[in-house]
Amino acid sequence: MKTTTEVKVGKFNPEFPISKIKFANVNRDLKEVHSQKFTNKLISYGWMMPVIISDKKDLIEGHHRVKSAILLKQKTVPVYIVDWVDTNNPKEHLDSIIGLNNGNLSWTTFNYLKEFAPFNDDYKKVYKTYKANINNITAGNVVNCYFALSSGGNNKFKEGKAKIKDIEFADFLLNKFSNLTQEHGKNKIAAYCVREMIQIGYNKCKKDVKAMTYLFKMYDKMARQNHLAIASIRDFRPIMETYLNEYYMIKKQKI
Repeated sequence: MKTTTEVKVGKFNPEFPISKIKFANVNRDLKEVHSQKFTNKLISYGWMMPVIISDKKDLIEGHHRVKSAILLKQKTVPVYIVDWVDTNNPKEHLDSIIGLNNGNLSWTTFNYLKEFAPFNDDYKKVYKTYKANINNITAGNVVNCYFALSSGGNNKFKEGKAKIKDIEFADFLLNKFSNLTQEHGKNKIAAYCVREMIQIGYNKCKKDVKAMTYLFKMYDKMARQNHLAIASIRDFRPIMETYLNEYYMIKKQKI
């Protein structure tokens, strides 16, 4: 009985011409600071591992290292060539890049959102929404507004499989946060407090727009009064949940 699984193996070339390597259009944006970091590492430690390219010479992994080699005026780099990834297929190319970089902290929420946008209508909608509100809210909080990532949801998001939870409620949240930020500025409407409000909206309020409207009213009041809790990651959520209980008590009394 066969007890081992055959695994595809590529070919190693220690001196592949940089001029023949094609950078991937689907990869995250290259950043000069990362390239400089790798340049320093190359000088200190040399090439400890090759970059990965397809048999069509498309880069799959190692974009910043190749850029670093160019900065060092190198003509060749060590490469590992694989022939089972069809880099003519943008989605397959992206999936390979994502698979190799999911543990890479330099891939941000924005990177995943932007790169999956051409292949997923929900990501495309959220990406356009973020670009339209870039001065008012972080990419992470826009993603949480629309995808309502819960336990395990972040992994699905990184695989390009997340779905918009409730577009009307998400649009409502985004509009409220944008108005608050425009009124009070990012220093008062902190990203971690926005994140907590989103969690309350989905998990505590169960998408109750009237309840959330009351909370946004109280948040605005706190910002105007320079309430200490709006700058405290520890105190903000408990006080907002107190206001939420207050709202439901008032509502119950009116019935």
